[in-house]
Amino acid sequence: MVLPIARSRDEVDLYLSLHPCERCQTADADWRMSTARDGDGRRICRYQGACRRCQAAREFTFLVPERPAVPGPDDLIFFGGPEPSRLFDAGEWRLISDAGIHEGGAPPSHGPAAERRRAFTLGVAALAEVLKFIPDGAEAVPESAFWTPHGRAAYDQHPDRFTRDYVQRRLDQFRDELEARFPD
Repeated sequence: MVLPIARSRDEVDLYLSLHPCERCQTADADWRMSTARDGDGRRICRYQGACRRCQAAREFTFLVPERPAVPGPDDLIFFGGPEPSRLFDAGEWRLISDAGIHEGGAPPSHGPAAERRRAFTLGVAALAEVLKFIPDGAEAVPESAFWTPHGRAAYDQHPDRFTRDYVQRRLDQFRDELEARFPD
């Protein structure tokens, strides 16, 4: 059995929120996490819980690093170290970013500031993940970094949104906007 590889708790939390219950399609569950070793001695984290709506049993198991990367003091959301994700592809990260920026950029009447700030912060952090797929010296995310149907579709629709220059410009813009919209 091939287990998905997660780099951080935030990356797992995002994965769980995007994989709803197969029975009722809600992502809300009461998760219990445990760690163990698999048959090959690799560290795993198992998330078990019950769907809050229909009570269906749910379970996900991830391979995790022996020594997880440590977030910096300014990291409100931390998906992992310098290596690209193996849980989400580059296109999925861009789609997650777009959703977070859109939700967080909504007018104040669309929810509490703390929720909008968290959504916007998630969008910024997700966009930073796209850069990790661009190899040193390359100008764009390679096509091999799009392995899911959603991620591939995002690339096929807008390949220009996966260049180093475009992603970095947008990331800088959104970081500035985050500070302006939600000052500490």
